Amino acid sequence: MQENEYLNIFFAEAKEYIEVLNNGILALENNPEDKETIDAIFRAAHSLKGMAAAMGFEKLTELTHKLENSLDKIREGKIKVKTKFIDLLFQALDNIQYLVKAVEENDGQEPENFDLEALIAELNAYSEENDFEESQVETSETPENIEEFLTKAEKEELAARKKDKEKVYHLKAAVVNEEFKSVRAFMLLKKLDEIGQLFKSEPARNKIENSELDIDELNIIALSWLEKEEFKTEIEAQSSIQLISLDELESSDIKVDTEKESKASTVQKKKVSSFNSSSTVRVDISKLDTLMNMVGELLINKSRLESLDIKKTKFKEIMPQLDRVTMDLHHIVMQIRMVPVGVMFSRFPRMMRDLSNKMNKEIDFVMSGQETELDRSIIDELADPLTHLLRNSIDHGIEKPAARKDAGKDEKGKVELLAYQKGSEIIIEVKDDGAGIKAAVIAQKAVDKGIIEAEEVEQLERRDILDFVFHPGFSTAQEVTDVSGRGVGMDIVRSTVKKLDGQISIDSEPGEGSTFKITLPLTLAISQALMVKIIGDIFAIPLSAVSETLTIETENIKKIRGKDVIVLRETTIPIVSAASIFGSEVQRSFKNSKKDLSVVILKSGERKVGLVVDQLLNQQEIVIKSLGKYLQDTRYISGATIIGDGDVALIIDVRDVVSR
Repeated sequence: MQENEYLNIFFAEAKEYIEVLNNGILALENNPEDKETIDAIFRAAHSLKGMAAAMGFEKLTELTHKLENSLDKIREGKIKVKTKFIDLLFQALDNIQYLVKAVEENDGQEPENFDLEALIAELNAYSEENDFEESQVETSETPENIEEFLTKAEKEELAARKKDKEKVYHLKAAVVNEEFKSVRAFMLLKKLDEIGQLFKSEPARNKIENSELDIDELNIIALSWLEKEEFKTEIEAQSSIQLISLDELESSDIKVDTEKESKASTVQKKKVSSFNSSSTVRVDISKLDTLMNMVGELLINKSRLESLDIKKTKFKEIMPQLDRVTMDLHHIVMQIRMVPVGVMFSRFPRMMRDLSNKMNKEIDFVMSGQETELDRSIIDELADPLTHLLRNSIDHGIEKPAARKDAGKDEKGKVELLAYQKGSEIIIEVKDDGAGIKAAVIAQKAVDKGIIEAEEVEQLERRDILDFVFHPGFSTAQEVTDVSGRGVGMDIVRSTVKKLDGQISIDSEPGEGSTFKITLPLTLAISQALMVKIIGDIFAIPLSAVSETLTIETENIKKIRGKDVIVLRETTIPIVSAASIFGSEVQRSFKNSKKDLSVVILKSGERKVGLVVDQLLNQQEIVIKSLGKYLQDTRYISGATIIGDGDVALIIDVRDVVSR
């Protein structure tokens, strides 16, 4: 049991370190000289290596150790960051992800037949080909200015390490003896340890200790409790060492200019974040699901208690308190389940980079709204549909650089992934500035495939024609690639979004680009609903899909193309009978009704329809229950809920009603 707990902690933290590495390597490609990024990904690789070693995963330890070594060479300035090296780092990261996943799926055992030699050989070969000569590194001119010698992070560490009575010295010393230069340099470092502590040296201490270097000059930052003259005397007493300069640094010399650094720091935090411990507790998602179900049951029983309509004073005093506590508990559980979409978005920059390189297309990939929060269960399901849409945006949407140039566009295409909240819904959009979608081509393809008759196409609006893209097996690709074009995927995208109680729409203009818009509820578990009565039974309509309710007189109903419509604020809205949808009777003309009609105006995307119901009841919070896999495809019904009297009320699927 304890071993399983350690494994679970390892998997959770390993995935976080992998995310830091992924984001860090991407940031490193864009800014190879950024020391903070290099330090962040080095620490992540080092920590992951330590965890793997502690758990006894030899192959994972070997690979992360090699990755750590490669990153360390970047830190030391021994190799330059080039595209080929970034590709190798990503290959190493992919293998790390594979190993972690394999261990997780194989009860803590590493795969036996997994060869790392080829990748490690490539990393070694790159390092050897691009390694600077040691003499170039070691005999290069040392920085004259402390600002050039110490990074912001090093200044912060130095300020934190310095004790009240300690002095900080910056000294330069030359090795004057021609023999055993590295040994003589090491003796100086050893002396510094006796009279204080070495903070930084150039060349680095490990190089001096482990190899014979042709060292002519040392540049050193050290801490000591000795006064300057006494410190100088101790250094000058070292044989074969000539002191070139010695300066005592003031507090202002090692103080970070927060005003100057704040802007850069903010940008850096957006680029890559290191894994830091915080006051959080890891909780299995299944436990949160159980907690949500229990809160749902509590809400149901609260509604049942309210429906008893007990007249006693004590009951009336208790119910408001119970209502408040229940609502607070529901709110807290909802907050716990909410996760920023950035958790999911973080996987896409790497994918877009690889695809753009593979297809020889320059892509400017922009993400926004990563802080927008969604229910964790929706986040988990949404990754695959978004992956497919983004892949399509590169393959079908963005043109080749030459074609874009001929069309008067920038050769670099732009793909955007946006998330934002609108009312009680979350909107996620995938945009591109590519070739767009030609409705005429879609319509012709739909006719050729027998999806619709040619004469019917003329009656359809543009948005209805574009919706054929989501039909199973539909594709307009001229050639099949390993990215897309097989006619599979877009129907899965729509069905997945629908399963999440959401909807997807397309807006596209030829030559200007396309926008795929996904609209989702905040959560799948508990929702506000309008309760209505239809042929004697109670139904629930999600409040987010209700535009308004009204009562209309039958003489205000008109006929257009044989369909009943009403005109509401200069907008023509079709109306349908709920009784004809959920009952056995065929819809009769509303003109024959002897009483006014209760109408719920439903909205789905840009469309609206009026649903005529027998009676409008009330608005209440409902706990959404699944119909199960045997009934999940039932048309017009998306789920069920338990109402106050203990009966089951079906939840109307507004999308099916609107598209009827």
